[in-house]
Amino acid sequence: MWNAERYGAQLNSEELREFDTLNCDYEINWHLKNLRTKMSPTSEELRSRSVTVKNRRLAYLDKLVLDGKYFSEDAMREREPYLHHEFVGKFQDPSARGMARPGERWSETLMRRCEEAILVSKIREEQQRLGVDEMEWVGNERNQQQQEEEEEEEEDEEQDVEEGNEEAKKVNCGVSSTEVRI
Repeated sequence: MWNAERYGAQLNSEELREFDTLNCDYEINWHLKNLRTKMSPTSEELRSRSVTVKNRRLAYLDKLVLDGKYFSEDAMREREPYLHHEFVGKFQDPSARGMARPGERWSETLMRRCEEAILVSKIREEQQRLGVDEMEWVGNERNQQQQEEEEEEEEDEEQDVEEGNEEAKKVNCGVSSTEVRI
């Protein structure tokens, strides 16, 4: 009967009826009953299967939570990089992610930086897909700082030019007044 156990799932109901003559054996009867319930389950059996599957999932989730890996920041960031960035990441210092951590080997730091680059590219793809303004893209913090510095430098230059123009006017006024006096 090991064939029914092994290949029973491929049998149809007519082929299963061929084994009814052997149903006096407990093991054969159990396999036949099990195969028939899989072919046409009752609503109670379907509900029971659903509950079993849900219980397995819940047990696995409980295991992940107890291990402390499922809700760790790194795990959440790997699962949904864009959502993590929207709710948590944009409030964090981006330079801290690239720095070496105490006790970390150089190879681990490099691997973490590579993973970080992959996550940033996934976040950017999602931002592009959602139509987020390019100025708000992750990783543009450096560009924004450079633009702000350039704008400040331009403002400083404009102020210097204005101050220079005012001094030139004063000098011109002084020169013209001395010329008039002579």
